Amino acid sequence: MDKIAATFNERLIVTNKQRELTDTYKKLKTDQERVIFTLNVMLEYDMIPNTTGKPKNAKESEKLREQGNKVFIKGTLNNMTCIEALKLYTKSIAFAPYPSEQLALAYANRSAVLFQLGLHSECIQDIDRALALNYPDNLRAKLYVRKTECLMILENYSVDNILKEAQHWLDKMSLNDASRKKLQSKLDFLHYKAVQTEQSVKDILICTKVKKSGNESSLPTIESHNDEVPCALDAVAIKYSTHYGRHVIATRDIHPGEVIAVEKPYALLLTQQNIQTHCSNCLKVCWANIPCNYCTYAMYCSEECRYAEWKRYHDIECAVFPALIEYECYNTDLLSIRLTVLAIREAGGIKELRTMLENLDKCDDPRTKGFSQDGKLHSDKYISIYNLVTNTEKRPVSDLFRRSLDTCLILYFLATRTVMFGAKLPEDLNVLAKNDDVTFIGGLILRHQQIIPSNIHTFSEEQGLECVERGIAAMPFLSLINHSCDPNIFRHSRSKHMVIYAMYPIQKGKQLFDNYGEHYAVIPKTTRQQKLLKQYFFTCNCFPCQENWPMYHELQSFKTLVKKVEDKAKIREALRKFNTYVDLATEDNVQDKPYIIEDLLKMIKILHNCAPMPCEEMNNVIETLKRVYDLNGNRFEIPQICTYQK
Repeated sequence: MDKIAATFNERLIVTNKQRELTDTYKKLKTDQERVIFTLNVMLEYDMIPNTTGKPKNAKESEKLREQGNKVFIKGTLNNMTCIEALKLYTKSIAFAPYPSEQLALAYANRSAVLFQLGLHSECIQDIDRALALNYPDNLRAKLYVRKTECLMILENYSVDNILKEAQHWLDKMSLNDASRKKLQSKLDFLHYKAVQTEQSVKDILICTKVKKSGNESSLPTIESHNDEVPCALDAVAIKYSTHYGRHVIATRDIHPGEVIAVEKPYALLLTQQNIQTHCSNCLKVCWANIPCNYCTYAMYCSEECRYAEWKRYHDIECAVFPALIEYECYNTDLLSIRLTVLAIREAGGIKELRTMLENLDKCDDPRTKGFSQDGKLHSDKYISIYNLVTNTEKRPVSDLFRRSLDTCLILYFLATRTVMFGAKLPEDLNVLAKNDDVTFIGGLILRHQQIIPSNIHTFSEEQGLECVERGIAAMPFLSLINHSCDPNIFRHSRSKHMVIYAMYPIQKGKQLFDNYGEHYAVIPKTTRQQKLLKQYFFTCNCFPCQENWPMYHELQSFKTLVKKVEDKAKIREALRKFNTYVDLATEDNVQDKPYIIEDLLKMIKILHNCAPMPCEEMNNVIETLKRVYDLNGNRFEIPQICTYQK
């Protein structure tokens, strides 16, 4: 997207019409008008989108498979090189036409990596996929041998039929095949072991795997649900003021650790860098993804997820996402499309959506805009997304026009490569600019392009000692919570939900505050305020900004801040086990230890009552508590390679 914007700017400079375009664009009142204007500008400056969209390609699949071979077969074998090879084989799977020998070969090669990583169930899945396709006869015996090894490691000893298949294909191999003798020897050994005791089978392979942390803990529940916000606690309320806009306050005292909300996102999008290791639909980690049969973008953990996403929105996204990715689009651009597809389908069509939004725009109560007819803010309704803040009037012309340009690029592909508008439309910008349905939807996409940077949240996972991005999520209620550089709530990602916890005691009538990525302890005040102003268009006036709190390395200990001897004693007693909990959290050894969270919450309460902020120990306890919560949520654990017993 950056390249097409740069090309346009170059052409505009040559004509010396920057001011003329800016002045005209400023006068436009609606997003639909901005889209029509931009389509005509693109036509005038010959900005016709043109991309292949990286379709299925047998040669590209072979190339990626060979790259994987260089890493896996010829490189130094460790768990990281295995993951690198796995990703290349998965890309090879994505590019292989369906059905094809290239697809079968890629599945087979990936099965070898999965076996090496000790992912035996996934290995069997890939072997079966390869064998169901046009896999070469002279290589089939090797896969049946590998499948037998996996089954026996998984303590499934009913392998007679698999062994017979292996022998059948082994007998068909050429006598000159160098691998035949080795395979026959391994097959004979497996046949012998198949009739031995369970312990003998286990002696074949000793696999050192990554430590299992158990199943994800159960989803927290709301004690008493809110009348207006079904996903939230009844101890909070949505308020409106001209200064804060819509915001959330406590209607009673809220204690640290209370669950404020459990919100399921209206839309979730897997980030592009995770395509080879996660499911595009459910976003869960998957080391044996299967591809969309038509595009090279989407990958899935199962047939069920592939079908579910196709029915919901991928039948439209399939022809558009790869084209935009070729233009190096952002994840937010893809999300703006997904929101549009969901809106049309929820309403029942473009005509019905137009009517729904026209009625919605008539609402003159800024507090309840986006509420449904039952007087509630539902997280699964598009209108709750549509009415999130856009900051249109605060955006510089350059920002708004760039979003218009990106929108029109998206719109062009939607109109010409999908049947969103009933049929594929001509690749003519002039025709598109005169089509009211097209420009109406374009205006909606442009609205999403403004809503997203001010409201969308990271959907995260724990990876080692870091909390990293798994995807991005559109969540209506969470988006109403304002920012503080020292937030009093914490959002925590689960597989399909976001859980919001209270971190500090929150008094009745006080506002709930999230953090938009700019925390006082790690980012200087000037930098924080510049970033917040640029993206969210407000100057932060939270306590850390008002009082210019020091950064983490300058924070004072309670030993200096607290004057009363009895208060110091209370804090010391409360923090007695803190270092032990830090070690357990660092070692990822906190599951099945609920007392850790309980003790950390007690520490927060005592520090809050006895020590003034900012305080080094309070910061440390809060960060440790966040780590413990996250270790009970989404995880990304890299499998470790297996070591063979000689």
